Amino acid sequence: MMNTIKSMFNRLSKTRKVLLIFFISIMPIGLIKTDYYFMSPGPPYQWEIDYGTADNFSFEGKLFQLTVRRDEANIYVYAWSLLNDSYDLYPREVILPNGVTPKELSEISIQNMRTSENVAIAVALKNIGYDIESKGDGVSVVGILDDSPVQNKLQKGDLLKSINASEISSASEFISTLRTYKIGETVTIGLEREIEGSIEQLYIDTTLIEHIEYEGEPMVGFLATTVNERFDFPFEIDIKTGNVGGPSAGLMMALNVYNNLIPEDITNSMIIAGTGTIEIDGSVGPVGGIKQKIIAAKRAGAELIIVPVANFEEAKVLETDKTAIIAVDSFAEALSVISQYSSR
Repeated sequence: MMNTIKSMFNRLSKTRKVLLIFFISIMPIGLIKTDYYFMSPGPPYQWEIDYGTADNFSFEGKLFQLTVRRDEANIYVYAWSLLNDSYDLYPREVILPNGVTPKELSEISIQNMRTSENVAIAVALKNIGYDIESKGDGVSVVGILDDSPVQNKLQKGDLLKSINASEISSASEFISTLRTYKIGETVTIGLEREIEGSIEQLYIDTTLIEHIEYEGEPMVGFLATTVNERFDFPFEIDIKTGNVGGPSAGLMMALNVYNNLIPEDITNSMIIAGTGTIEIDGSVGPVGGIKQKIIAAKRAGAELIIVPVANFEEAKVLETDKTAIIAVDSFAEALSVISQYSSR
């Protein structure tokens, strides 16, 4: 075997030998990780959904959930991202808050998907006419962003219970409440913290800042997850999302569940794609990687792409005669837009 490889090498021209040796020599260097994360288009999904004993209906069209691939960039990927318009690079601190490991970030992302799945089901069922109750035991701080105004006020493990005396039991409620305030406003957050073995009730004041990714979106500056969130569903629904993480598929999951549980097909055989978080009140929130998601939607042949209002300015520059890009800020508005376009 070795003699065969040597023979093949000797038959190469001098230039090719030099190039081959060069690429082999730098290969280990190329695998070294940089201080950046990359984002590229992911596959569009229309996940299988199991409705248990509930009556459900199939439909001819498509309601694609759009995804991105996000990971640590090695030198090879970093260089490729500089040459490929469908890739974007983000400093590590933007994606990975101080004190959070890549493994923890992945676990948080999967948990956020699970929460988003349940919220999406709840929103779909509410819009069909079911009375759905949800409860949680508070919002747990799992990481704090660098330069956040709460960096020296909140701690990992704090359990947030209120904003300006309004009780919150879940991350979805926290985000919905936060959106009623403006960037620059000061809010008081009530929380529980374990101090020397006992639970103490604390309050902190903080100024809301602009989201690091979404223009015009207020944020506090930390990563969070809901503790023990529970939903009272009339029957079991299982969206088989696999290992896909993050909350950005919430809107499209809700639309898929809604369309499967009513006899009329809202798509009218159209290929529709979209993205957006969903909160328990039906509001649609911004997402990351909007450029990559639009690229993926167009590759899938989408005739209509639904995006959050906060992402529209970045998304609309990619609109073509074959693909309409429409912004929505609620589940109800998304249904209205789909009805308008599918009836043409």
